[in-house]
Amino acid sequence: MRRFSWTCAAAVALLASACSSVDAETQYYLSLGDGLAVGAQPDESGTPAETEKGYTDLVAATLSDEPPGVEHVKLGCVGEDTATFVDGGAEGCDYEEGSQLAAAEAFLEENRDRVRLVTVNIGGENLFACARGEDGALTTAIDRECVGKSLEQVAQDAPVIAQRLRAAAGEDVEIVAVTSYNPLLAMYLAEEVTAVVAAEDDDERTYQDTANYTNGMLAAINGTLTDAYNAEGITVANPVPRFDVENFEEGEDGLPTNVHHVCQHTWMCDTERGPDVHLNEAGAQAVAAVVEEVLRD
Repeated sequence: MRRFSWTCAAAVALLASACSSVDAETQYYLSLGDGLAVGAQPDESGTPAETEKGYTDLVAATLSDEPPGVEHVKLGCVGEDTATFVDGGAEGCDYEEGSQLAAAEAFLEENRDRVRLVTVNIGGENLFACARGEDGALTTAIDRECVGKSLEQVAQDAPVIAQRLRAAAGEDVEIVAVTSYNPLLAMYLAEEVTAVVAAEDDDERTYQDTANYTNGMLAAINGTLTDAYNAEGITVANPVPRFDVENFEEGEDGLPTNVHHVCQHTWMCDTERGPDVHLNEAGAQAVAAVVEEVLRD
């Protein structure tokens, strides 16, 4: 179970009263989503592990500097996609309420008057799942049938997620949704980038073709999520401009600019623990900055 709770216990009425007074002032920051929400980074074996160095931890630190501060409640889980977020079932993501969304609803309904901020990032795994082989490793052979099904799944789940979060939080709680970047641009560094990519005609495709296709996947998923969030008055924080995903111009390091940003902000180009789609510490800082920008607006 990933749900957190705080309770007051006292041996005497005086202590109980004091605890209740302090507890009444507590405000919460609730973070939801996949591995990015829990600061997942690959360990020495390359397995994503939760850390306290994610973008949500940085946002929480900023909020804690503003009186009266916040308690950070993390309900995110590595590997969650939109379908499992709604219905549960992702490996290792167990909630008493059945799913992360249901757990979030329970927390929000119980603490609505004390929730200062909710962030949610979900949908990235819907994109990445179509670029993984049977062994779970990333591959340049994008499964286009999988892409079609993933886009349909996001279109089905996005309105449900947005509507249920807003209903549980109420109109006054600020919710910020973080859309996805495109770590698959790092395919540029793979030896097989010019090999046959899964397609109906099975023709040769260059890195540029594959990159354009994955950027299109990203835009479609982000667009669907953004429309659903906007319909419920949920603010969207979009990290795509920070990653400059459409910029293929060569930079000083000889890499296309968009690939350079992926290498600088994720574990995709790490030869010891990667490739891994999750943000490194620099990436967490960049995404946290995007969230904090929309909070200031």
